[in-house]
Amino acid sequence: MIIYFTDEFAGGRDESRRLLKRALADHTGDEGRAETLIGALKKGEHGKPYIEGFSCFSISHTGGIWAVLVADCECGLDIQQSRKCDTKAIARRWFAPEDAAKITSDDLFFRVWTHREALTKALGGTVYDPDLPEVLTGEAVIGGRRYIINDIRLPEMPEIYASLCIHDSAAASELSFVRL
Repeated sequence: MIIYFTDEFAGGRDESRRLLKRALADHTGDEGRAETLIGALKKGEHGKPYIEGFSCFSISHTGGIWAVLVADCECGLDIQQSRKCDTKAIARRWFAPEDAAKITSDDLFFRVWTHREALTKALGGTVYDPDLPEVLTGEAVIGGRRYIINDIRLPEMPEIYASLCIHDSAAASELSFVRL
């Protein structure tokens, strides 16, 4: 598994596609293939991007930071910058009761938020799904499939909350980072 990332994201769909193309070119070692893959980009029912016949990937951005996780199995990535908000109210509304009850700090809130978002991205669903299970335990079983959810840190960006979720079959895979 590889996470390609940059802290120079200008924002917008075109910029995200440009960065994804750079990541795919690096991943495949072939700029022409990356162009073909970008041309084959599709969206799932809830907007999750995918490319038929290519590795799974998950894109996330926050502020000026953009990242994509490329893996050989279902995967989800979420990154978030901390910001002031009513964490307890948001948790009560959107988190599983077990997770909402544990929110005692902004740090815990953003950990749960990124875990939930990474899981929903792996599933191709929506973060607003009220039936998502507790995620702070680091794993979830949905439809008989086990998902592993981990906190991660982007290199040189300790202030960014980040989580990845992978289907259990890839739990032993190493994670590496490439700065774009």
